[in-house]
Amino acid sequence: MPPFLYFAHGYLATWMAVAALFRPYEAWYIPFTKIQLPLTPGIFPKRRAKLAQAVAGTITETLLTPKDIKVQVELLLTEANIHLAIGLFVDSVLKEFRDTTKLHRLASDIAELSPTLMEHFVRSTIESLEHGKDSKVAAITEKVFDQVVLTARISLDQANEFAARILEAFLTPAKVRSSLITLLSPQNISSLDESINAHASTPYKILAKIIGVKRVCYECRNYLEKEPEESEKLIADLTKRFGIRDQLAIQIANFDLSSMPLQSIAKFKANMVSFVESFLVEHKADILLSVRKVEGEAMSAVRQSIVRFNPESIPEVWLERAKNDLSQFTHSYLKRELGELLEKAIPALGMYNLIATKIDLFTAQQLEALVKRICSQELKVLELFGGLIGLMLGFVQIVVNAIAP
Repeated sequence: MPPFLYFAHGYLATWMAVAALFRPYEAWYIPFTKIQLPLTPGIFPKRRAKLAQAVAGTITETLLTPKDIKVQVELLLTEANIHLAIGLFVDSVLKEFRDTTKLHRLASDIAELSPTLMEHFVRSTIESLEHGKDSKVAAITEKVFDQVVLTARISLDQANEFAARILEAFLTPAKVRSSLITLLSPQNISSLDESINAHASTPYKILAKIIGVKRVCYECRNYLEKEPEESEKLIADLTKRFGIRDQLAIQIANFDLSSMPLQSIAKFKANMVSFVESFLVEHKADILLSVRKVEGEAMSAVRQSIVRFNPESIPEVWLERAKNDLSQFTHSYLKRELGELLEKAIPALGMYNLIATKIDLFTAQQLEALVKRICSQELKVLELFGGLIGLMLGFVQIVVNAIAP
């Protein structure tokens, strides 16, 4: 009989010890007092916060270290996996574009953002120029110069139009007459006469004396000053007879910027870059105001561009090439920067705090169910082991009583 009593005692004691790990779930008090009974609540509910910290520490420091995460991520980030992921992403995006409702909603959302984005882009670009930190404007201007300005050629019709505008704006009879009067100043006439005497050969000197170059220049100046209407008519007639506009148009049409010396082209390009940068900085307020004024047009243009986009119009060869390029770029970038990215990302995820908070939010019942799901068999064996120890003690007691009654 004693062995069975000892077995029941050992089993019951161990069962109570295991139960005391989880129960009671709440603190118990002596009735009508605030005195808390010992061992209430259970050990796990009472030490839940410390348990959460211990489990979180074990997981983040031993089971799921940054080094382990990096190794697993590197195994997954193969070029084939990245190509597959990017292919699925691009296909899903293009599939979304086929949904007219979503496409219109996307177009409206992006169109509403476009003025803000455009203003932010223009403002940040100009501010970077002001602080000397921007090189994009210079690079874009140089590309425009090399690919557009340097290779541009003016047609004969355009050249004729340019020549006509030049004659109307800069070479009018009145302006030509005024320039000739300024050119034929007494000082310049004397300089012309001295230059002929100093550098012309003898026959030309004699001819100049016979003609009277100095006197002719003075007569021309007097004519231009005293007869402005007649002189301007004469200049207009000579301009027409000499075909000045046609000659000017031919020179403009035949002008090829790329035929200039390389040094002159480089200087012209540098001046163009400097002009564009200075213009943007000096007219910052006007440019931003203009950007705000075209908000409606920008929104409409963005909306129409997105709505009219047809994924079916993209050639399959181009689409596959784009996927390959994106995959290669992403793979090389992640291979180069993965370590640094994970060093920043893992602490930012706050795995320790996340795990600790999750466990700390468990109710006592959830905590008990979690532990028993992990080691329910072990706990049952522990209870039986307690009973077996009691059984053994019962047999020991019988032996002791038999030896020493």
